[in-house]
Amino acid sequence: MLKNLRVLIIIVLISRCDIFGPKTTIETLLSTPEQIEIEGRMYILETYLWRDFMPFSPPDGKPLIAIIWVTAIDSLPFSSSIDATKLWVINGEEIWETKFSDEERPQLPHREHQLEKVARNGPKWGPGIYVDVVVRIIDGRRNFYLLRASNQYISRTD
Repeated sequence: MLKNLRVLIIIVLISRCDIFGPKTTIETLLSTPEQIEIEGRMYILETYLWRDFMPFSPPDGKPLIAIIWVTAIDSLPFSSSIDATKLWVINGEEIWETKFSDEERPQLPHREHQLEKVARNGPKWGPGIYVDVVVRIIDGRRNFYLLRASNQYISRTD
């Protein structure tokens, strides 16, 4: 019985660990490169961050929404073996850590060289401030990468 309990505890602890340890530190995130190479191709991160203050929104606005594009700088079609799996938005010493939504967005012809992902229900930071954004990327060989875009503006929709 005690042996089974130990095995169960170990399984739970392992399943809760992230690929970069139990919690990725702010230092690690802020030292992430702004350009990475995967399978001989170079990639950068582009973002659009905003909070909605349309008339139907709460008086203090809706939570942060992030759209990110992992962009192949050679403009060739994006590899289907590469995916973005996690997002961090860093505001000073605060971090919003989340996974991307499962929503499907149509692939636009002029964006075939990009992977687009959306994250919703973030914190109510800004608008009108700058943050750093980091994504975790996985390739077809199960290698993980971190990619950063610094000084990204949080917009406001009215």
